[in-house]
Amino acid sequence: MNPIDAYAQSVVSGAVPAGKYHRLSCARHLRDRAREATSGFPFRFDVERAERFFRFAEKLRHFEGKQWAGKLIELQPQQQFRLGSLFAWVHVETGLRRFRTAYNEIPRKNGKSLEAAIVALYVTFFSGEKGAKGFCIATKRDQAKIVFNASIRLVRANPLLLQRIKVQVASLTRDSDDSKFQPLGADADGTDGLNPNLIVVDEFHKHKTRDLIDVMESATGQRLEPVNFQITTAGDDPVSPCGDQHDYACKILDQVIDDETFFAFIAHADIEDDWLSEATWAKANPNWPVLNQDDVRNLARKAANMPAASAEFKQKRLNLWVSASNPCLSVDGWRKGQTSLPTALQRATWRDELLHERCYIGIDLASKIDLCALSLVFPPTDTKPTWRVLPHVWTPEETVKDRSHRDRAPYDIWVSQGWLRTTPGSRIDHAVVRAAIVAARSLYDVALIGFDPWHADTLIDELVREDGFAADRVLAVPQTYQGMSSACLRMQAEILEGNVDAGGCPVTAWSVSNAVANRDGKDNLMFAKGKSRGRIDPLIAMTIAMALWLRVPAKVEPSYQMVIL
Repeated sequence: MNPIDAYAQSVVSGAVPAGKYHRLSCARHLRDRAREATSGFPFRFDVERAERFFRFAEKLRHFEGKQWAGKLIELQPQQQFRLGSLFAWVHVETGLRRFRTAYNEIPRKNGKSLEAAIVALYVTFFSGEKGAKGFCIATKRDQAKIVFNASIRLVRANPLLLQRIKVQVASLTRDSDDSKFQPLGADADGTDGLNPNLIVVDEFHKHKTRDLIDVMESATGQRLEPVNFQITTAGDDPVSPCGDQHDYACKILDQVIDDETFFAFIAHADIEDDWLSEATWAKANPNWPVLNQDDVRNLARKAANMPAASAEFKQKRLNLWVSASNPCLSVDGWRKGQTSLPTALQRATWRDELLHERCYIGIDLASKIDLCALSLVFPPTDTKPTWRVLPHVWTPEETVKDRSHRDRAPYDIWVSQGWLRTTPGSRIDHAVVRAAIVAARSLYDVALIGFDPWHADTLIDELVREDGFAADRVLAVPQTYQGMSSACLRMQAEILEGNVDAGGCPVTAWSVSNAVANRDGKDNLMFAKGKSRGRIDPLIAMTIAMALWLRVPAKVEPSYQMVIL
């Protein structure tokens, strides 16, 4: 068995201790191996490409440390898995590399800078692309030079490389094919005219803005196989470029978002682990067998007695985002409850099974320029024991592309699949929401309609005065602890148990994965829009519906009494 598959299997089986997202990265690889070259997955695994990179890497020598200096580099199993995956997965038809971004979030002292230097040399000078241009970027040029200087020392320690690559103060070059690798800081004077095929982002968590990263990514457009190789430890600010990237990586591994070109690997302790246990240290550090373990023990002893040192230890040595807000809903529980409905016909059949059943409608009109959500929530019955949700989500047509980039969400794909609806222009016309409610009345037994009173006055007035809905069936659900806490707690419990089924809607799954908790002193719960990683409008809409059911679950007479005007 090749070392990439072998490592993935050993992690998934539990033979190698690993945190959740470390394990999910390996599970993703095995899942992809089972479906390679199938319909909808046009990639194959070419182990020879990985082995070619391994042979290159293991001809290089360590250049520092009493224990290592002068010895040939031997890639550790987790490095073979991560770096081998980057080079082995290719497109079936073009043969081009599958992964364009490789996000590697790993604790300190696990060899990230050295391996980044190896990748930089290989991609820039030995991947067969003439005129290759590689850049290591960081917040300061001095930081960017850490990986660059490691590359220089690798070249100088290998006579064959030194014959081929010219070492200069600010660059490594090869004149025969005009290839070059150099450091670049965010403090550089200009980045116009660059055409990189390799970007190494060092210590991603230190980047306060995405400006340089976005400029460099946009400059790769003329390259067939660009690589954005990102290395970092956990940060302390979830609302940051690296925080966004971490969240995006987690959503891919949680199967909330599909991005086949993004490789994600996060080595970490789990939040419930005993952070002073040596087993936890081994679990968080994938290079534990060759790590300076005494150094970790000494730091842990210090951290045990100093609060400031404990935060540093958890962040840098256990790769925990110490200041991050933890998600308050179970993505695993949500996925467990879903019926898979990949085609429009399957979705229509599923909806037909709900005809004339009792439901509660929740509406979130919080924004006319982002998302607007309406959820029909059907309580469990004797024959259908789960909560079923029919979500309707709208977004302005003109801004789909820009907001897909801003929100790190594949809005355009969801639109093409029919999960997300668009309205003309740059703002959402609430008339589409009104029309959906009117249509629902003829299809389902609508018990109550709930809304956030802050934004819905006009719509509710139109529903009552013009569409004939009884005023006592259209109710305000204030977005306060009193109005929403019971519903949030019930929704949290039902999702955890896998008892909520939205037909596999990826937009709703995304909103569930984004949710962050607000709690008061009495342990009341609110899903916090201000703190959440992304939009949670579909979640809010179905929780409003839940609030209606909790208010009057069985006291509403069937159907609406039409108001005669």
